Amino acid sequence: MSHHLIIFTRFPEVGKTKTRMIPHLGAEGAAQLQREMTEHTVRQARKTDARIEVRYTGGSIEKMRVWLGTDLNYADQGEGDLGHRMQRAFDDHFSTGAERVVIIGADCPSNDWRNMQKAFESLEQHDCVIGPANDGGYYLIGLCRAWSSPTVPSQLFQNIDWGGKDVFQQTMKAASGLKVESLKLLHDVDTPNDIPPRISVIIPTFNEEANLGQALERVRDCFNIETIVVDGGSTDGTPSIVPDGLTCLDGRAGQQNLGAKSATGELFLFLHADTLLPEGWDWIVRTTLSDPTVALGAFTFRVRESFPGRKFIEKTANWRSKSGSMPFGDQGLFLRKESFDAAGGFPDLPIMEDYAFVRLMRRTGKVVTVPEAAITSGRRWADHGVFKVTLVNKLMIIGYHLGIQPHKLAIFYRGRTHGSA
Repeated sequence: MSHHLIIFTRFPEVGKTKTRMIPHLGAEGAAQLQREMTEHTVRQARKTDARIEVRYTGGSIEKMRVWLGTDLNYADQGEGDLGHRMQRAFDDHFSTGAERVVIIGADCPSNDWRNMQKAFESLEQHDCVIGPANDGGYYLIGLCRAWSSPTVPSQLFQNIDWGGKDVFQQTMKAASGLKVESLKLLHDVDTPNDIPPRISVIIPTFNEEANLGQALERVRDCFNIETIVVDGGSTDGTPSIVPDGLTCLDGRAGQQNLGAKSATGELFLFLHADTLLPEGWDWIVRTTLSDPTVALGAFTFRVRESFPGRKFIEKTANWRSKSGSMPFGDQGLFLRKESFDAAGGFPDLPIMEDYAFVRLMRRTGKVVTVPEAAITSGRRWADHGVFKVTLVNKLMIIGYHLGIQPHKLAIFYRGRTHGSA
């Protein structure tokens, strides 16, 4: 394989890893952070089309294989400063016939597989590619085989102040004469303040055996998240998918509120079990909520199945969500924990709890719909018809605003969308 991806990391030995984090996280917490960042980086790397090697310090090749798997290649980083170790890695891989080699660190969880793949694509037109980090260094550097002689790439790794704040600028200066492309600026995790906020993903379920596994796979692919599944009394195999999940029989509002009560994250995302989040959803959530004027966010609405009327459903739902600032729960609603607590959680309603909650959040700030789409099941429309389900949804909203008792709305809705009427 002509594309080689090398991950530089350290075995997460307690007390010897992320030592600057120990006063804040403790020795075990700092080692756990190193473990989680490396595992996340490896998961992303496996999605590329590159041959992957992990170059490590600490531990042993046996410990690395037990930790990260036997499907990867491993090598000790060896002696010398970071420059010498990277130079050695490039030389080793070019000597085996690699055409393009990219080295990444494990301290930049926002460096996803798409960015890694873009680096290899950049090397088709450039001699060198570099990903600058916010601390003045870089999280990625790549070279193509044309510059594999000992004299040319070595200039990138000599006379660099590796512990300073000008590593990227010094390297760019050293690369003078090469055709270099710079990737997007990303954040390394060097201090406690650099750790991205934890996202608690709360998933209410009821007989979702067919969908939950896929939804969880997409969720768990991201960094510094926790998943809380709250089942509403399923009679299928849903509980066996998450044996340690919670149970609540008080309806979806109660399920979501219980999940929020158990959550430890700074940010909350409420997700339906039949909805798939987009790639990189965690950074979309964090970036959106970094704007203090945003009270609530949601993803663009898209239906998974293809059937007549699907485009109409998507267009009308997204018009309501974007122009009317009224997303629904099947778009994935996300907000800050403090905002959720201040609002008192989801209203205790048997139905339309998401509609009432969004109306409440609109009073506190902007409700935004991001361009990236969450893909949800269209089974209701496919089973009962686009016209019928759309009409029922409109009648529910009208009934809500007319003050019809929520339990009567619930009976009306379920009787017309669950096949009993």
